[in-house]
Amino acid sequence: MPRLLLDKDKCLRNIEKMARKASRNSLSFRPHCKTHQSAEIASWLRDFDISSLTVSSFLMARYFARAGWEDILVAFPFQPGELDHLVELSEHCKLSILVDSPAALPFLNHIPKQVDFYVDIDTGYGRTGVRAENPELIEQIISKAAANSKLKFRGFYCHAGHSYKASGQKQRNAIHQKALYDLGGLKKQFEHHNAKVLYGDTPSCSTQKEFGTIDELTPGNFFFYDLIQYSHGACNMKDIAVAMECPVAGRYPTGERILIHGGAIHFSKESLLLNGDSIFGQLVQGTDRGWTHTSQEKYLTSISQEHGVMEQCGDLIREVNIGDKLLFLPVHSCLTANLMREYYSLDGIPIATLNS
Repeated sequence: MPRLLLDKDKCLRNIEKMARKASRNSLSFRPHCKTHQSAEIASWLRDFDISSLTVSSFLMARYFARAGWEDILVAFPFQPGELDHLVELSEHCKLSILVDSPAALPFLNHIPKQVDFYVDIDTGYGRTGVRAENPELIEQIISKAAANSKLKFRGFYCHAGHSYKASGQKQRNAIHQKALYDLGGLKKQFEHHNAKVLYGDTPSCSTQKEFGTIDELTPGNFFFYDLIQYSHGACNMKDIAVAMECPVAGRYPTGERILIHGGAIHFSKESLLLNGDSIFGQLVQGTDRGWTHTSQEKYLTSISQEHGVMEQCGDLIREVNIGDKLLFLPVHSCLTANLMREYYSLDGIPIATLNS
């Protein structure tokens, strides 16, 4: 069966590097756990004096609260169907949420414990949040929330996710600078509220050196990185901390084609465009202590539900046999990790997740 391998040393180096960047810039650090979704991996953060987390759902928040985390931000706009979960969690930890509409606030009128909230700000991504150019709506949210003594405005949250779609570093720089300009303007305009600014997409947090008036970084993919992050220049190949281990299920010398047991239900269908072709993973060379980059780049070029195919394998077709294990770097580690539900250390020890 396919397994998702985790190189703990690489993961720890990634955490340390991001923690040091936050410290150098006098920023707080609230890592997002949506990528790894693992209490054990989150526990590694404590060695870097990290005491607060970001998550993407109340289910995830409950999981980490039960693991002993006491300061958790649910970075997804609140909707009333989650009210019972919010009330339960607020009894056990310091809970923060996102709000991007005044319409959500009446559902919070009778919460028993204090809950902090941040206004979700859209600086160009277009997914969620109040447009930065609409301070009137922000003022409406803050003013309406002020009537609820249990709801405390803390500041602004921004995920500049459109950095993932930028055509190059120049465009990513422009996205980052606009976000800093927009968020800095809002922080000044609402300074009488002592508003903090939280910010964190992995490409920006990994590549940028200046963070303006940002107070706290909240990236998540940096724990593992992946081929998408590598394509954005956010990491080096040696920084990618997870790899899919897949058995060879077939070899076809006439077409120089290798079939692996590892498909969409393992990798996801996320692809990366490379030289005009879509790839679903990149082959790496297994070693005694993990893996290393191969001299000749080879890729998964197509996948079905259970299987993946490598074309034009050259000499590799004569070097592998059915049943051999091949290792592949994932295109998008967040999706792969969610599908695989657990990791295996390089020593073969399972590491559980929320979904295990």
